[in-house]
Amino acid sequence: MPKLVFARLADETHRLPHPFRPATDFPAEGQTIDREDPVWMQLINDGSLIVVEESSAPPLSSSPGSSLVGTPKRKEKN
Repeated sequence: MPKLVFARLADETHRLPHPFRPATDFPAEGQTIDREDPVWMQLINDGSLIVVEESSAPPLSSSPGSSLVGTPKRKEKN
């Protein structure tokens, strides 16, 4: 079972190619990763990524569209 954690770049000015998304960089603001995946383990161990403590990590969205909470809904045409 994957151990999901939130990680960010150790140096925000550093450019780190995303290991699983060609032609994309790892986002400077961070993202959720599988702590037990060997690729992510290596990036954490060599200091490229820092695991953010749970208390300071952004909440994981539990359902699609949950990031839209608080945004006004479009009015339906009658």
